[in-house]
Amino acid sequence: MAKNYTLNVALNMSAVTSTGYTQGLSGAFAMNITGVDQVATGRIDCATDGDATIMAAPGYGKAIYVRNLDNANVLEVYGGASSDNDLLGVLKAGEFLFTILRDTDTVAARGLGGTVTAEYFAVEIDANA
Repeated sequence: MAKNYTLNVALNMSAVTSTGYTQGLSGAFAMNITGVDQVATGRIDCATDGDATIMAAPGYGKAIYVRNLDNANVLEVYGGASSDNDLLGVLKAGEFLFTILRDTDTVAARGLGGTVTAEYFAVEIDANA
């Protein structure tokens, strides 16, 4: 049965140069999502010899977050069922990707250089989100 959710996102970042200059960036938004049939969350091991499915194909679109938890290896995130499809992001150790995609593609990931553990959440969105 479809459910309704509110997604609240807040992000604060800062960068400091070797000379002590600091630049900050922050932002927040809320998105009401109605008629959600699919929510995917957790951690998944992404091997180098196969593609790990983060989220199956939604009906209209999705909001996704994927973070590379590995200390050394790279994680590639794809829009489509395999690495033969569109590349969404290349995440080094500790990096993350957050985006909203209005498509019906599956989201998959693959480790490079070794198996990578990824943390993720993906929420299906409808035409009103």
